[in-house]
Amino acid sequence: MQDYDEAPYLELEEYKAPRGIKPIFVNMPDGKKLRLIYWKISQEDKKNKGTILLQQGHNEFIEKYYETIQEFLDRNYSVVAFDWRGQGMSDKMINDNRKQYIENFNIHDQDLSFIIDNIIINNFKGPLIGIGHSMGGCILLSALKKNENKFEKIILSAPMLGFRSEKLLMTMVEIFYFIFPKSIFMPGSKPNMGKETPFAENDLTTDEKRYMRTLKLVRLKKDIRLWGVTIAFVKAVKERLLLIRKKGWAEDIKIKILFINSLKDRVVSADHILEMSKRLKNSEIINFNNCEHELFMEQDQHRSMLWKRIDKFLTN
Repeated sequence: MQDYDEAPYLELEEYKAPRGIKPIFVNMPDGKKLRLIYWKISQEDKKNKGTILLQQGHNEFIEKYYETIQEFLDRNYSVVAFDWRGQGMSDKMINDNRKQYIENFNIHDQDLSFIIDNIIINNFKGPLIGIGHSMGGCILLSALKKNENKFEKIILSAPMLGFRSEKLLMTMVEIFYFIFPKSIFMPGSKPNMGKETPFAENDLTTDEKRYMRTLKLVRLKKDIRLWGVTIAFVKAVKERLLLIRKKGWAEDIKIKILFINSLKDRVVSADHILEMSKRLKNSEIINFNNCEHELFMEQDQHRSMLWKRIDKFLTN
């Protein structure tokens, strides 16, 4: 792992990166750079249980998951995480760092496969466990057709498999895609224009300390977060959701999958997650009743339940 440029990373005085952090930029075949950070346990270490590929959601970044990464390290897993292109400290697809722009999720599939084939398989001990939150969960699941044999198990935290009130959105994006430039903010999406959302108004977590921790990280580098989504991005999301909803698409996936679902989720649709878990032959699901969207950022009592279920899933 000597042939990569070193990448920057953020940390707070009270929230440091786990020891052994290695941040790099990985050059993709199209010339774009993805920021990847890894923590590697020696392959000769008898306690080494394998490798976690941790994939964040829309508009997230690696530093937000230091706590979760440390918990996997404590369980003797190496950890690899990268910022999806278009967000975090990875290269953007257009010359506007404020906008989430992607024309097709196939490029995310290609990035995922490239990282697995060229970084993980060559340098990290198996088995490989995939963990995806929200958009990362959607990509991880929808890319399984090409990557299923590379993973031993998959954990999906509130995966973006649908939205509560999506019928109007699905119709309107086609109209907007036809009449407006696809690089403008999606009308009605309410871009935050760089302003912070107060904890009392957030729909991500009920844990104020963890919520404020993320805001403090963003204050160190404000362009690590986007202002909002473009028409092109919403159209790409729609196309990916329609793909995985096709009859027969999910039914032949055999890998073990654990869904982590918040029944009161206000960001993604809990019902679509329940439906997908039923379609898959080898899936389990844990439902939370008093949590928001970001289960790994929730209050301690919820996280304790979450980790008990994850530990059980990984050891069975």
